[in-house]
Amino acid sequence: MKFKYPRQRKTVVADNAGLGYKEIHEINPNLRYVIDELNQLCQRDQIEMELKRKILDDLHHLKGVVSHKIAEIESDLEKLTRGK
Repeated sequence: MKFKYPRQRKTVVADNAGLGYKEIHEINPNLRYVIDELNQLCQRDQIEMELKRKILDDLHHLKGVVSHKIAEIESDLEKLTRGK
């Protein structure tokens, strides 16, 4: 879908004496709102991606810690069974 936001034309005083005027073109105010909203949406997506990455990192760390602890417990059990 395409949207068009033509530049807004304004006539302003060209000098302080008020004798001359010039025409300037500014970004459409609606386009400014659209850009702000898109930036907010993109920022929200990036925050969600960072949170997902953090959760995955925490999960992988927990997996490593649990695996290490299981190996330690199995080693202790092995020591107990060899001693008998």
